[in-house]
Amino acid sequence: MSRPNIVRRTSRRWLMGLRRTLSGDKTHKDDGSSISGKSERRSSFSTTSLFTAKTVEDEEHTILEDAIPEDPEPETDLYCQWQSQLFRRLPFEIRAQIYTEVWVASGVERHALIHNRRLTYSPCITDHEAPDDRQIGVAKDWDWSKDSDVQSHPIWFKRMTSKWCNHWKCERLWEDIRDGREVDFHRTHSYLSLLLSCKRIYDESKDSFQQHKTLIITDGLTLHRVLKWPRPRHFMEATYIKLALREESGNFLYLNGASLWHILAESDLKVEGIHLWLDAECPVTRRLLTEFRELYNCVPDSLTQKLTISFPCEADDGFWAWGEVEAQQSNGTVELLDPMEVNFIAVARGRQRFNETTGGYISKEPRGKPKRRVLRASNPFEDILLYGRGFYDDSYY
Repeated sequence: MSRPNIVRRTSRRWLMGLRRTLSGDKTHKDDGSSISGKSERRSSFSTTSLFTAKTVEDEEHTILEDAIPEDPEPETDLYCQWQSQLFRRLPFEIRAQIYTEVWVASGVERHALIHNRRLTYSPCITDHEAPDDRQIGVAKDWDWSKDSDVQSHPIWFKRMTSKWCNHWKCERLWEDIRDGREVDFHRTHSYLSLLLSCKRIYDESKDSFQQHKTLIITDGLTLHRVLKWPRPRHFMEATYIKLALREESGNFLYLNGASLWHILAESDLKVEGIHLWLDAECPVTRRLLTEFRELYNCVPDSLTQKLTISFPCEADDGFWAWGEVEAQQSNGTVELLDPMEVNFIAVARGRQRFNETTGGYISKEPRGKPKRRVLRASNPFEDILLYGRGFYDDSYY
């Protein structure tokens, strides 16, 4: 290669580099890349900032040029929760049943009871409003080939005399948990694990969760403790309160019925429904439950739409005392009472065909059929329990 060609090529490269340098200085004038430019920007007394006037268009142009571009959003496919097999293949009705089973297993419906002088809670596994399965069980195990009206059925006798009333299965579960044979899943499988698992599941199940926040009480001692201050959180936040009273139910309601209604009607409670399942220790006292007019006359108006009471009587003759009846006053005079106005829901679940006697024996002799009589002003349950008047006085039959 000749020498002139080498000089020509070198000069050409130098000119091209110079042109790029000059064009870059014009495009990025005062871009702050030099040391002098940085020092000028650091100084608060820059002559440019003091004496150079800039228009609004220049300011916007400068801001747009100096703006740092945003990072582009990552193009990732978000997981759609509707693609889950739970939502794709199972209809909402099946999912709602699954949620209900979770509430039952995790103990959203709780029994409150006094154990070792402390308020304790246990899961509920019984449908409170279902027919009494004890009568059905005795009828299946009854030996109909025998003419005897009394037979020995110790297992069903224990269930029929349970203080937990129709929740005898819950009592058996509580005994197994207490003795270590079963585990309270509320302590190991909290309902929060379902509510926090997925936003869609939370939106679907929160209403069902609120509807299953239920507190069940089956004895007067626990009911006394729950009603007095400080009241437990389960009672204050319960959506439904279910009561089942058997042992001394008449005396308890006679002494505490009015105060019970007014406490349950307080506005601080979140309760939407109250279901009272009444029972007694013998056919005579069961019949007297509907004859206690004073208990049902004092229900506040704010509670009547929420209250349901289930009675062990027949619908055709069990509520005779709610009509026009005669009542003997404390001074001995007899007064005619007007029919009672009932605004709550009264359920007649029927008289018991089989009644517990003693020593594990059950009788199928019909007892407890109501008889129209003059009502007394005294406590009829006290007359039965203390004086035995119901067993020796024909006016009670």
